[in-house]
Amino acid sequence: MPGKPQHSLASGITTNFGYYPVRCDLETERFSILTLPDHEETVSLIAEDENVIDGWLYPGPQQRLNFVSGIVRSMPYSSRVFGLPKTHALTLHRNKDQHDLDFIVWCLSLFTGMRLTTTEAGFLDATPVKPHKLVDFVLNRRILIEAVHLALDFLEQERDAPRAPKRIAAVIHALFLAQYPQSLPFERFQYLYMALDGCFKLLEVKEKTNLRVPHARRIQWMCEKFYIPIPKWAESKAGASPLSIARNDAIHEALFFDEPLGFSIYGGNKPDGDLTNVTLQMKALVCRLLVAILGGADTTYVKSPVNTRMIQSLELSDRIT
Repeated sequence: MPGKPQHSLASGITTNFGYYPVRCDLETERFSILTLPDHEETVSLIAEDENVIDGWLYPGPQQRLNFVSGIVRSMPYSSRVFGLPKTHALTLHRNKDQHDLDFIVWCLSLFTGMRLTTTEAGFLDATPVKPHKLVDFVLNRRILIEAVHLALDFLEQERDAPRAPKRIAAVIHALFLAQYPQSLPFERFQYLYMALDGCFKLLEVKEKTNLRVPHARRIQWMCEKFYIPIPKWAESKAGASPLSIARNDAIHEALFFDEPLGFSIYGGNKPDGDLTNVTLQMKALVCRLLVAILGGADTTYVKSPVNTRMIQSLELSDRIT
């Protein structure tokens, strides 16, 4: 990725990030978020972009220059990696490590429900241009302050485990990639399974005793740990869970419900109301696990069932005791 507009301050470090279409000005003793002066013009420009379809911005056709003729040709395929204008500035008053800025922006991506980045070209294939599209919860501005503090606390707690913030970012990224509108069902499934496996790794390394949980039981184990109602597709009372069977077939045999990859939906091509929403539930479970791992395990949201299409309210101060 190209260089990032980051620099150190006497009282911390700062960077510009985006794209976030909402004015947001927050200030605490630990961090600040300020809206950049050209925010309104930037948002109007993106809103009018002809490549915005159903709330998603797609990159235009890739341009290729013929160095001999000087002719620029539009290719029959899009650029996969692209950039968007920065809209806000983030300052961490007590931090000195530039990687901390990246991590907090990843967490802001999760809590705002849209991809945000500090890089010049931090978007892949497509990205939402409105908040809340990539998660199943909403929070207000006051809770956003608590969410950033939660992420900062996680950083401090994991100073001796530098891969932990990387894994959080990786899980968020996989969660987002799974929701690319043009993805095939097996691609969504695989990204979401990777995200769930990433959550398990984050928890596994924190266990004080050697933990050996097979794939068949990992999701059930995580649900039990955080008192999340166990989805039917994750139950493994008598061996492998339905989800782990689908995972093994896809990874080891390139079969997705007995069809070559791309030729079947989750559950097979025969409509089944109990199976058609499994990937949606996987998304909801990843969101809950991320909030729990970051420190919000005792919230009502984390303990809520995933078998609903309802958008949940995330209140980080409503801890269950």
